[in-house]
Amino acid sequence: MSSDFKHFKTARVHDGILLAGFDYAGKAVNVLNAESFAEWQDIVRSAEQSRAVTSVVLVSLKEGNFCAGADLEQMHGAQEQRSFEALEQLVNTAHTVLDTMERSPKPFVAAVEGACLGGGLELALACHARIASAHARTMFGLPEVKLGILPGFGGTQRLPRLVGVPAALEMITTGKTVFPRQALKMGLVDAMVTSIPSPLRTLDQIQREAFVQVAISRARELGSSPVRRRSLQGRQRFLSAPGIRALVCGYARRQVIKRVRHFYPAPLGAIDAVRRGMRMAVLKGSMAVEKPLLLDLMASPVSAHLVGLFLKGEEIKRKAARVSEPVTRVGVLGAGLMGSQIAGQLAEKGYSAVLRDVASDILAKGMGRIHQTQSVQVRKRIILPSDLRYRMMRITPTIRLSDLASVSLAIEAVSEKLDVKRAVLAQFESEARPNAIFATNTSSYTLADIAGKAAHPERCVGLHFFNPVAKMQLVEVVCAPFTSEQALAQASSLAKRLGKFPLVVRDGPGFLVNRILARYLAEAVILASEGIPIHRIDAVAKDFGMAVDSGHPMGPLELIDLIGLPVAVHVLSSLAVLGSRIESRDALLRGFLSEQHPVTFWKSGKENPRAIDLVRQYRRTESSESGPVTDETLHQRLFLPMVDEAVRCLKDKIVEHPWQLDFALIYGIGFPAFRGGLLTWARQHMAPAQLTAALEVLSRTYGKRFEPCPAIAHGGW
Repeated sequence: MSSDFKHFKTARVHDGILLAGFDYAGKAVNVLNAESFAEWQDIVRSAEQSRAVTSVVLVSLKEGNFCAGADLEQMHGAQEQRSFEALEQLVNTAHTVLDTMERSPKPFVAAVEGACLGGGLELALACHARIASAHARTMFGLPEVKLGILPGFGGTQRLPRLVGVPAALEMITTGKTVFPRQALKMGLVDAMVTSIPSPLRTLDQIQREAFVQVAISRARELGSSPVRRRSLQGRQRFLSAPGIRALVCGYARRQVIKRVRHFYPAPLGAIDAVRRGMRMAVLKGSMAVEKPLLLDLMASPVSAHLVGLFLKGEEIKRKAARVSEPVTRVGVLGAGLMGSQIAGQLAEKGYSAVLRDVASDILAKGMGRIHQTQSVQVRKRIILPSDLRYRMMRITPTIRLSDLASVSLAIEAVSEKLDVKRAVLAQFESEARPNAIFATNTSSYTLADIAGKAAHPERCVGLHFFNPVAKMQLVEVVCAPFTSEQALAQASSLAKRLGKFPLVVRDGPGFLVNRILARYLAEAVILASEGIPIHRIDAVAKDFGMAVDSGHPMGPLELIDLIGLPVAVHVLSSLAVLGSRIESRDALLRGFLSEQHPVTFWKSGKENPRAIDLVRQYRRTESSESGPVTDETLHQRLFLPMVDEAVRCLKDKIVEHPWQLDFALIYGIGFPAFRGGLLTWARQHMAPAQLTAALEVLSRTYGKRFEPCPAIAHGGW
């Protein structure tokens, strides 16, 4: 068989087993498009026809990636041009090839190491067996719903038949990732093998890896007898039976609506594809049910927004410069909530961390918090107990400042007090190596406030993580005029290696996300002070889709409760430098903070009676009067100030491009991704002149804080 392919390397090993190595040319990951599928189709056809080939083992020659799925750049181009003929042809080809594999009397075995996602998993599902490397980078998932589509290469048909309808629906409708131990337990893979990746990604070298050897043995075993599919057993079989399937699908539908309402059609379409397609043969279900639903979803604006958002995220990561000497040992200054979370993330990603705090009791609590968080992954079978021990061993807790002399970068996460932060920076500089970088995680002070008078300000940068650190993917990398390129590059590289989106922003009050968020939160408090019911304020935001992508839609007052009122008040106070735009009800907020524990707006899922009483007291004191307010007015008062502040951020060059701002708010505050971002939504719903006019009306009615930025009327944002 010829091995002259652009994206695949092939070699015949003993017993007639064909080893096919996927190595997409010109990309860091393997993708499925017309080119790669055409080559794979040739390999499958040749293997079928060759008497010398008894079976096929598919591996990846990319480090850390089996296959990332369909080529999203091609898909997004089709969405922008509104031309889907080529994509439909790709889907047809995929179904033909995968059906040929599945029906083949010659076994196909996938040896999976690294990310096996989307179309990559669908390719593996068409194989007769799957062997997984136990490496930490190995993962399986069908994340298509996060792109506004559904699995389109037969995933809605093959996965339920392999792991059962309930488990398949959970994976498909949430897009969640499962790791090798979970995959083995649910029957997604046939075996999991501990294997050391080969540094040389050639067929000759990779076939020596243990998991590939097991895959070859499995192919030999399957080739010696008629190929049979593994059948469902026990509970899976019962829950996938025709009579029960409708109930299971109905339950899944209710869960989707509870989580994301009707904002996203893709999960509901996927449930429909499973429910209807399971009555048919795999190929028929794929072509008659799955494919039409896929093409409809692909043509939707929701999918276009989500695919574009994904590609922008990849662009942000690409812009994070590769450094010649990456940081390996990191200091974390402060073992409180944020510091312990950051240290835990560092250890999880393989870094050696020095966690320092002045108080031993706070340090002990921080280490306990890290252990508790990491133990969850053991319980979920994501990692082994030994992995937990190794992670904890990577963290060195200390109260000694001298232990930071060995780190090349330190992240400051002490209390939000300017004098404390300046003192910690001075102490670090007194002990640190000459080129060590200081990164502050401040959320309310500028980098210039903290480091303007440092001995080496050029080595100071901002790394603003969001809470909770493990879930929030955005990190604002803050650059002041004095920050060196080296400090910026090292900080961005570190954030990227932690799996975050390192968005570089210019130094300024509130940076980018908090500056815009403050307008939203402050207006919500003002609305509450006017006597607008708490549930109504939050309902308007949730009906718009705020935080729906987290699975927990949340209004601004609920968000203040989550952040903590003291923190929210501190951030609002620090942004008073922006002038009349940040107007808060200090008297009301002082009342909320005057008791032993800050009063929350919500309590046990209901409006807090104490919060309602405090608002009434405030209104009597202030003698405030307000007429009826429509939901449309509430909507405008919450969201139009955010648009105004966003345009001001662009004018101030906090970021260079509108898409960066949209991206930051989606990943930083939960602005609904299906709307494309704050400025994208504003452009689609209001012309610049209309937006200016609407803000002017609000300004005349409710106050100077609504005065529009002159740049809004000029457009271009």
